[in-house]
Amino acid sequence: MKDKEKKTARILYVEQGRTAKDIASLVNVTEKTVSAWVQKFGWRSARNANITSRDNRIENIRKIIDGFASDRLELQTQIKELVKDKGDKEQIAELRKETAKIDSGVANWNKTLENVDKNSRVTLSTYLYVTDNIFKALQMFDTKLYMQSIPFMEQHVNEIAIKLG
Repeated sequence: MKDKEKKTARILYVEQGRTAKDIASLVNVTEKTVSAWVQKFGWRSARNANITSRDNRIENIRKIIDGFASDRLELQTQIKELVKDKGDKEQIAELRKETAKIDSGVANWNKTLENVDKNSRVTLSTYLYVTDNIFKALQMFDTKLYMQSIPFMEQHVNEIAIKLG
């Protein structure tokens, strides 16, 4: 019976970032039990890895850049209106300075995005090493299943080799 609760608790903790207290009430176990599972099965590390994953970091940076882009468009609209209405030249100059700051910020975040993308990619050799270890463990766990998975493994490794080059 506890297996179902443990699996649900893991999803809630690792993937959804819920607290032990929330999880305990949702899966009908004690908070102490959830905390013990977190410790015993290394869920905290898994959650941290999930939070700081390459895709999450890239997505967060893209959201920041999108925010800058929205701000810049708004400033550009204000500048156009002021110029059209022959508005205050000092205000126009200040808005242009703000636009330049945003452009600089976007350039910096784009550089950060490139670096995160480049530096967090898994190399083909690392991928193959991990895959090899997984399949060795599968072979020890269930030889028949391992043998059935060989065609998949070969196809998958070829696809990844093409993708990661």
